[in-house]
Amino acid sequence: MKNYVTSKKERLSYGGYFLGQNIIFMIVLQFLMLFYTDVIGISAASVGILFFIARTWDAVNDPMLGILVDKMNPKKGKFKPWISAVILLMPIATIFLFINPNLGGSGNLAYAYVTYIIWGMVYTISDVPIFALATVMTPNNDERVTLITFGRVAAMIAGLISGVIFMPIVTAMGWTNAVIILSIVAFITMIPIKFFAIERIKHDRTGGISFGDIFKFIKINKPLIAFYSAFLIGGAANTMLVAGPYFAKYLLGDVNLVGLLTISGLFPMLVLLPLVPKMIKKFGKKKIFIYGYGSSIVFTILMYVVGYDSLPVVLILNLLRSAGVYVPMMMMGMFSADFVEYGHYKSGKRAEGVSFSVQTFATKFSQAIGAVIGGFLLGNVYGYVENAEQTTKAMDGIWQMYTIIPTIGMFFAVIIIFKWYHLKESDVQLMIESNNKTAA
Repeated sequence: MKNYVTSKKERLSYGGYFLGQNIIFMIVLQFLMLFYTDVIGISAASVGILFFIARTWDAVNDPMLGILVDKMNPKKGKFKPWISAVILLMPIATIFLFINPNLGGSGNLAYAYVTYIIWGMVYTISDVPIFALATVMTPNNDERVTLITFGRVAAMIAGLISGVIFMPIVTAMGWTNAVIILSIVAFITMIPIKFFAIERIKHDRTGGISFGDIFKFIKINKPLIAFYSAFLIGGAANTMLVAGPYFAKYLLGDVNLVGLLTISGLFPMLVLLPLVPKMIKKFGKKKIFIYGYGSSIVFTILMYVVGYDSLPVVLILNLLRSAGVYVPMMMMGMFSADFVEYGHYKSGKRAEGVSFSVQTFATKFSQAIGAVIGGFLLGNVYGYVENAEQTTKAMDGIWQMYTIIPTIGMFFAVIIIFKWYHLKESDVQLMIESNNKTAA
């Protein structure tokens, strides 16, 4: 398989794209709700509803974009033209998210709806093709794991960059200027993939994919259903991401401590992710998911019991629990690549766009549900008031959102994967070989 080994330039450019994409993604994920509540003045509950409505639209929009990707066959490659087009669009859409339009209460909310929904559509266009690209760069499953690992390591570095330096830049230069600076950095790191990535595999796509094929593809794809059911439940309860900036600002007393929390959460991934290919070979993705989530549940409960009086203890326990939960999450692209092959093997149709649009939708929708739950709890249950001294009830609520609530979703996710996920790595490689005979 010498011709199917990706070059160093390809791997680095693939990682570079993820670096830029996730600098942007992590800014939006970690800080957009804080920007909406504490800068624009939108209530936490209204922000939660906004996120939910935008993700409901994604339930229709993401599969349609997936079909569009599957149906179109541009001359310059199946997936690269989409990636090239979005490299500039995504930074621009992100900058518009973090502009305060000063249009009054209803005007600001309307502006937030329009810009956030557009951003979500652009993000789908950026996310589906980049993961699908790995399936046509090489037919070797181990090589794909290596390639996607480069992307995931870059994504972790992006999380560190945005988490550590974003708020200090905001403090010094303001929200919009900070987003402009990091969006330019993201744009620069995303460009090289246009020139170095090679699409080596050409599949027979006679007949294309219809809207009805989506349901058939998903219905027969039992591993996909099991994995994304677990992922959605785990992600929907992950109020930690919403609570992080509020925890730093109101409980720890300094919003800039988000940087230290981010470092403690993501640093283990930089150590563990390069080992993921070997870990998968030895244990398999299923066991890594179960053991990882299980350990995270234990350390998160311990963190809740110990409390947040000691920052070093918080950082250490945050490191330990994050190591367990983020490795399985970072394998998501590898799982989805397996589902492409499984679906092709079972149905005879190649549907990378559909499979990875399910991934993109699941990511955004689970985080939106987490934001809805977080916004409802903050505003309606715990009594959070923006830019004010918080009551004991509100502070306790933020701490629960940062710790104990996410363990509920992780618990049910482990049960689902343990009971209903049965796809093995050896089976996937056999499916790849069978599918590629058809492609040849």
